[in-house]
Amino acid sequence: MNYFDHLIVVLFAGLYPAYDFFYSIPKFKKNLAYNKPGIRKREYRKSIVWIWILSIIVIVIWRYHDRKLVDLGIDFTFGWKILLSILLFILASIYMFYLYRTISQDTEQRSILRTKISDKESSDFLPHNIQDFRWFCIVSISAGICEELLYRGFLLWYFNFFTNTVVAIVVSSILFGLAHLFQGWKGCVQASVAGLFLAIIYLLTGSLWIPITLHIIGDLYSGLLGWLAFNDTRISDG
Repeated sequence: MNYFDHLIVVLFAGLYPAYDFFYSIPKFKKNLAYNKPGIRKREYRKSIVWIWILSIIVIVIWRYHDRKLVDLGIDFTFGWKILLSILLFILASIYMFYLYRTISQDTEQRSILRTKISDKESSDFLPHNIQDFRWFCIVSISAGICEELLYRGFLLWYFNFFTNTVVAIVVSSILFGLAHLFQGWKGCVQASVAGLFLAIIYLLTGSLWIPITLHIIGDLYSGLLGWLAFNDTRISDG
């Protein structure tokens, strides 16, 4: 381990979430209040770019020091982990398609769903139209890959140098939750619990494939519910 490792942890687990929470998110909500067109798409695109930049930096540093990608949780061996991930994604896709067909044709269910979701602080970040949803799908895939690489793959490895595995899981999960503080304290706690669950799966399987798949599925599901809830409103952000 060297100072580059410390620097990247400070960057993606400290500075970037702080910048997001104290500057980027308030600016986004302000623009949203003024109903500026395309504001969600711009926020999605910015998130995609930054999370990939951070992940690429981690991989470059990792390979520069001749570390194996498998030790970062990236295993390209085609086996049961990849097959299970594919199966989970297919089953989730079938369920979400069924959900879409059911709720999209039921005005009452959409109204109930809209009321339920609107009470959550994260509702502003969910897609409100088809253009939003397309970009949100890319955000979901990017977050699933990159956040698992950063918070499960790299951060668990990092904290294992200073403490035991249990503490490393807890600390990395808390930091993962704090990165979602823009969703409110309830969303922060939920993200921490989800991070804890994904970290345990990662340690049990020794691979990021299943955590990545579950992460993507969870984000896509949230985005689908947001789109179904708000898609028939007359308010559009472009």
